[in-house]
Amino acid sequence: MKIKILTTLLLIMSLASCEDFLDKPIKGVQTVDNYYSDEIESEYAVIGAYASLSPEDWWQMDFYWLIGDVCSDDAFKGNSIAGDQADFGFLANYNINPGNEWLDVKWRYTYITISRCNLIIENVPNGATPQNLKDKFIAEAKFLRAFSYFELVRNFGGVPMPLKNLSPNEATLPRSTEQDVWQQIVTDLTEAAEKLPSRNSQEADEQGRATKEAAWAYLAKAHAYQKNWPEAQDFAQLAITSGAYSLESDFKNIWSVDNPNGVESIFEIQHNYNDVFRVGNALPVITRSRADGGWGFASPSSNLEKFMAGDPRLVHTIIKQGDNVDSDHPSYDTNPSENESGRTTRKFYLPLSDRAPNNEYVTSPLNHILFRYADLLLLHAEAAAENGQTSVAQNSLNEVRRRVGLPNVTSGDILNAVRSERRKELALEGHRFFDLKRWGLLDEAIEDFLDYNLNENNDPYDAGNTKGQLFQMHHYLFPIPQTEIDLSQGKIVQNPGY
Repeated sequence: MKIKILTTLLLIMSLASCEDFLDKPIKGVQTVDNYYSDEIESEYAVIGAYASLSPEDWWQMDFYWLIGDVCSDDAFKGNSIAGDQADFGFLANYNINPGNEWLDVKWRYTYITISRCNLIIENVPNGATPQNLKDKFIAEAKFLRAFSYFELVRNFGGVPMPLKNLSPNEATLPRSTEQDVWQQIVTDLTEAAEKLPSRNSQEADEQGRATKEAAWAYLAKAHAYQKNWPEAQDFAQLAITSGAYSLESDFKNIWSVDNPNGVESIFEIQHNYNDVFRVGNALPVITRSRADGGWGFASPSSNLEKFMAGDPRLVHTIIKQGDNVDSDHPSYDTNPSENESGRTTRKFYLPLSDRAPNNEYVTSPLNHILFRYADLLLLHAEAAAENGQTSVAQNSLNEVRRRVGLPNVTSGDILNAVRSERRKELALEGHRFFDLKRWGLLDEAIEDFLDYNLNENNDPYDAGNTKGQLFQMHHYLFPIPQTEIDLSQGKIVQNPGY
């Protein structure tokens, strides 16, 4: 009996001491409430938001940047091994359902960026950081949040739009309308532009971070997507006349690994080789030939090559089977037996001397350009053409053409000329699919592409390809990931057709 009483007393004392311990605040652990307390912590949080644009592994975001090419007439899935990234091939061929893993990845990791931005916007004002730096950090977070919603709305349409750190009870929001998402993008970019530094005032170690001119450029693009052509032209003009950018004198230097954040760069994801941390670009390996140590995805189409025939940019855009690429590859092998088109992209190609020696698939040092000056000039030309200002449109269009020695466009359908130029200038940089969608020409382009491949194409590699047979009009928008539909318990409604 004494033993039982003693045991009971010890148990009661133990529970009481545990209760006292649990009632005390945890020390030495950082939480949302005690982080962002000073300049260093706040800046680390901002860097973390940038880092989420390309997290540490190849599949977390890098792979999805290729969707803008493989869902268009510019490229195929590429790697023709049936079971290798099958869902990526399903997207490329419009065999799309809400369970596609790559849509889930895009959704999930984009909202991670938004969450990090919301935490910065909420918590940085409460810390001891100097006010000028608070303003800058919050502006960068608003820029990145706007960029993230830009990515979501152009892929999925209207999406849930949290603008603060949500509690568990608020974790699922219904979809906002496309119009409301675009309005928030414009609001964030406008407020960011007021506080961001000019590109020309940035220190060397800040290059690649958001600037006032980059916010103006994205405002131009956001308005172009909404067909607000006067605003698109005005913001493009503002960024152009700022003097922050110019065209690279040589087209081939744009994507050079030796030219990070070049004079043409508006916004690009920063990468470098590090043997410990995975802070490199996966795209050089993902897109390179399987015969050259790559994975062979997103292979350019003969349709794109034919469209660019005679254009000086072609040799810097596509590598074709047997091409003399460099001294290490005088007759390039695209491994046609495992490649849908016998081609690979030149823009992400790295010579042997520039390849990361270890874990290359996550450590390649090539920056990933998301927006560059030629894109902005062509957006300005497009907006001016839509606004009936033909001569203004020709000036911006011809500035891009003169860089590669092409003659000026002085007559004809200026809008069609701008659209043609965008395909050639920006080929395989992830823009074509989204351009076709915002022009309302995706269905026409895919139908023409299918007809070309089945009835006109005599290319030895991709003739007869049936890509496009499954395309339907609801593919202008991707489906909301089914996991999100299920978790929302009915709050999130699926896009029509899925």
